[in-house]
Amino acid sequence: MTEKKNVALVLASGGSRGLAHIGAIEVLEEHGFRITSVAGASMGALVGGIYAAGGLDAFKEWMKTVDRMKVFNLMDFTIGNGGFVKGEKIIDELRSIVPDKMIEDLPIPFTAVATDIRHRREIIFNSGSLYDAVRSSISLPSIFTPNRIGDMLLVDGGVVNPVPVNRVRRIPGDILVAVDLNGPYIWKYDTDADEKKRGRLRQRLEKMVDTISDKVLKEKVEASLPAKSEKEKEDEDDMGIVSILNQSSSMMIQTNADLTLQLYPPDILVRIAKNAYGTMEFYKYDEIVSLGRSKMEAALADAGY
Repeated sequence: MTEKKNVALVLASGGSRGLAHIGAIEVLEEHGFRITSVAGASMGALVGGIYAAGGLDAFKEWMKTVDRMKVFNLMDFTIGNGGFVKGEKIIDELRSIVPDKMIEDLPIPFTAVATDIRHRREIIFNSGSLYDAVRSSISLPSIFTPNRIGDMLLVDGGVVNPVPVNRVRRIPGDILVAVDLNGPYIWKYDTDADEKKRGRLRQRLEKMVDTISDKVLKEKVEASLPAKSEKEKEDEDDMGIVSILNQSSSMMIQTNADLTLQLYPPDILVRIAKNAYGTMEFYKYDEIVSLGRSKMEAALADAGY
């Protein structure tokens, strides 16, 4: 490639799968693309915002130190308030790595989306504190407490716009590139007989969180539910209430992502299966970044780059 191509980059929501955005960005830069704007939802907002602020290298070095215990230690658990985790420890840690900046002052134009559940609307952050935007956009319902700004009650941007291709700033002649983390499921054959014998509620929670913090979350969920009789436990359906809520939310987000991509088709699309990694598997940094790299390499090859 003799000259750099400008890219408007869109990074989707997707929990720990958002680490794939790092690999995707690395490959774009290695192929000579110039990222001229970024829009993101949830983890896409976090990675995209830090990249736009010029702090991605520092963030990568920090992420390489993250293990299961560090994930657990960053969970400032709370009771009530709309979630199990306040999220202040995570944001404070990020601020220590990449200082807060005003979005309008970032070297790369950046947009984050969040959901105002009080007024039932999408909120677009393209000015103001970077970490106000990130904290709002990553507030996964039922996990993180909503972020309050003024009279708004803000939760995960992925609820209304998981792949915000319609929110990224465009310039003439740029290439629209989207990294979607809500692609069709990859069905895996489970050969572990012991897994099938475990309690269904515990099994589903472990798959959703997949960290040692799952034990704490499980206790809080069970405490909030009415006690079951022995007969009800014996007759429990294949999916408990937590699993049904989780799967329903996943289906809605995946459907929203599919519809948005149909309405605003990108020039280059990377899709990663929604069940490729669990929501909180941040300790699998190398694997997930590698997945993002390989998927972006394949997408560029398919597009002729």
